[in-house]
Amino acid sequence: MYQIEKINDTCFYIKATGTFPPAVAERFINEFKAITKDINKNLSIIIDITDAILLSINSIEIILELLKRNNERLFRSAFIIEKNPPLNEEIKYLLDHAQSKKRKIVSNIEEAKEWIGIDKIVFKK
Repeated sequence: MYQIEKINDTCFYIKATGTFPPAVAERFINEFKAITKDINKNLSIIIDITDAILLSINSIEIILELLKRNNERLFRSAFIIEKNPPLNEEIKYLLDHAQSKKRKIVSNIEEAKEWIGIDKIVFKK
């Protein structure tokens, strides 16, 4: 499961929970494309995967293609991972193969906000 929240015109917060099978990954890709289709530069994303579980290899490939397609318009993105070494390795693999230094793994929302440049925004739970 996932949820996409718009923070401002070019910044989004994505919360992923549980598993991310290929069908969900495809649905996410289509929704994300539709929401961001008019953004040509300065796209910023916080991806909160603190409640996510391992990805399937097919889902990894689907997400990797999305990451590569967004390299040009991306300003920065942060992946929040807490104490999940296997998922951390999967995300490291994705980031290494996405070929962009604009993405970073962080351990909490405050680090993510600082990396993206939106530290003054308050997230309510």
